[in-house]
Amino acid sequence: MDAHKFGNFVAIARKENHMTQAELASKLQVTDKAVSRWERGLGFPDINTLEPLAEALGLSVLELMKSERIKETDMQCTDASVVLSDTIKEVGMQRLQERKQERKIIAVSIVLTMVLSLFVLLMDNVGWSVQNVLFTGLCVVLPLMSIIALIAFTIVGIARHIMGKSCKQVFVAALSFAAVILAMMLALFVIGLFAFPGQH
Repeated sequence: MDAHKFGNFVAIARKENHMTQAELASKLQVTDKAVSRWERGLGFPDINTLEPLAEALGLSVLELMKSERIKETDMQCTDASVVLSDTIKEVGMQRLQERKQERKIIAVSIVLTMVLSLFVLLMDNVGWSVQNVLFTGLCVVLPLMSIIALIAFTIVGIARHIMGKSCKQVFVAALSFAAVILAMMLALFVIGLFAFPGQH
């Protein structure tokens, strides 16, 4: 299944049905950016979207996967089998790319955790007291890591939104890190008020 051929076919079928990209996206419950990506040949819809997309465009799923109109008499089992196997391969490639991205995120998380652990060990070797380690961990390292995570999740969320993928969970995670940062700032402010009562 060729991405550009598929995109051109979807665009033509959409225009024949007198629909804008936004109207088609609304019917499929995806973003108009996702439809734009498909039509420009930059990706394929999710496998679960193929049937609703075909229905919205007045096509059969097989026509959509083959990216051409098919007369009933022209279609043979072998053609259907080839189109289906091509689609499954393409979906497999998409899933593989998504897994690679997820592995990169996991690898970065592991590296950050290792760096943090080494930092804590170095502090211990320098001879810092438990109070200093706790203060540094809770008041410096935790907010710093939360800020890094907030920025990373925000960037990932924006990228997923641009690609027309679901980004709600990513933004919720980013907001939770923002909440941690705010809570730490508030805690430091309250501790400062009680620890140094004469210096308002």
